[in-house]
Amino acid sequence: MSDKKVFSRRGFLSSLTAIMGSASLLAVTSPGIEAAPKNHAADEDQPLPVAKGYQRTPHVDTYYSLADL
Repeated sequence: MSDKKVFSRRGFLSSLTAIMGSASLLAVTSPGIEAAPKNHAADEDQPLPVAKGYQRTPHVDTYYSLADL
């Protein structure tokens, strides 16, 4: 006996039906799903982080020496 899989029309059609049913269920239910609005009032109390830009640190120097740049 061989361990080959036999592909049949019935198996193909049942897989196709399952995929199409899932896709149609997703298409019907997805318009009703909405994200909750984010409360920005709590975020306004915190100051924005200050950008520091490029900094040459010993860690960066080690990378440059190992990368032969």
